[in-house]
Amino acid sequence: MASLRSLAKETVIYGLSYSLGRLLNFLLITSYLTRVFNQREYFSIYNEIYFFIALFLGVLTLRMETTFFRFASDEKFQKFIYPLSSQMVFIASALFIFLVYIFISPIEHFLQYPDLRQAIYYASWIIVIDVICSLPFSKLRFKKQALKYAWIKSSGLILNIVLVLVFLKYSNGNAGEKLTLVILANLLSSILNVILLVPEIKESLVRADWSQARKVFNYSFPLIIVTLSFVFIQYGGTSILKYFLSGSILQNLDQSSLYNAAFRLAVIMNLFVTAFNYAAEPFFFRHVSQENSRQVFAKVSLFYILTCCVIYLSTCLFIDDVSMLLAKNYRGELYLVKILLLANIFTGLYANISSWYKLSDKNMLMAAISISGLVLMLVINIFLIPLLGNSSAAYANLISYLFICVVSYYQGQKHFPIPYPVLKMAAYLTYCILIVNIMPILFDHFTIGFWMQHAISFAIIISFCGFIFLHEIRPYVFSKE
Repeated sequence: MASLRSLAKETVIYGLSYSLGRLLNFLLITSYLTRVFNQREYFSIYNEIYFFIALFLGVLTLRMETTFFRFASDEKFQKFIYPLSSQMVFIASALFIFLVYIFISPIEHFLQYPDLRQAIYYASWIIVIDVICSLPFSKLRFKKQALKYAWIKSSGLILNIVLVLVFLKYSNGNAGEKLTLVILANLLSSILNVILLVPEIKESLVRADWSQARKVFNYSFPLIIVTLSFVFIQYGGTSILKYFLSGSILQNLDQSSLYNAAFRLAVIMNLFVTAFNYAAEPFFFRHVSQENSRQVFAKVSLFYILTCCVIYLSTCLFIDDVSMLLAKNYRGELYLVKILLLANIFTGLYANISSWYKLSDKNMLMAAISISGLVLMLVINIFLIPLLGNSSAAYANLISYLFICVVSYYQGQKHFPIPYPVLKMAAYLTYCILIVNIMPILFDHFTIGFWMQHAISFAIIISFCGFIFLHEIRPYVFSKE
């Protein structure tokens, strides 16, 4: 039980740094941008730029964060892994920024953005700087320096929010110029992170043992494939809709802005999922050798699902209130939010139940599973976009993650069996899905008023929280294990 308390504590700290900061960013920036970008295609461009940032971060970090956790857990490799992995990503990022400046014209032609070269440059430098910061942040996580991690992350996020609000308040430019300023604000906040991480970055500049580079890269390469697949599944919807909807590029970007708005509301779930994963990954590596580690991992998955269920219920039952964060012309497809929230739940569940491949060094197998999920997502979109439009991206996201979770679970039981309470987890999630879909029908059928709807929704959430506390949480809270 002590290990679970430790994980909960770290999740809260990472949540306060990453998720609370992102929540403020979401509440202020997303709400603000949907009102600033009257031309909705620029909101889609904004989201697509951050998709590419996430995609190239997955490539250029070479997944050395997870690789670092894996090798740092072994005393034989602790001394060399940090400088070696850091210097490998330094080289990759230097090559990347060189190629961006050499091939900027083909890049512009591919993206088909209206005169946004400077924004592309800024986004490229964000990628490079965040890559440089990735291993120092991972080192803080592994050493359980969550508070230091928290204040550095929070400082950058707060600066980003302040700069966006200031830049846009005093900007008289067009939508493209305002978008460029938003990207610039992010770049300056990333630079602040580098400054605050100078002590950790200095530790990576010592002489590295390059004789181990092949061994390290052989471990990380399949993880790069896994990351690319998952980034594309989760964030690639805008790009797919951009090219496969029936209109011109700008018309498609305008239409997909409604999907992007729903996606941004679903980020509410992703905030918790990311904070949990930040704490869980080093947690798994630190505790894998303990006698009862597999039972602990099973409990972690159950508590993860329970927390997600509360977030899912709260967001969906109060979706009309949550949607007020968006400008009116971005609220046309709010029904997509509940689909995307479920997709985000399975995103985090995958990270939880797929710990087996990292712990048992079966990375290539997980790479094959993730590629299968990516192919499934692309096929679903290609066939459904002509029929469902924006909805296809949401359904493809959900189905792909569900497929990956199921396959990963069965493979994990072969290679690293963990006694997950699958039926219990499925029962809680199914209950929440039924409530979310049935209650609006009942409210409409019985013409229940606004305040009574809110009272009933609130009672449902409180009752659910009380039930899981009595039957799931209290036995562990008072456990002395």
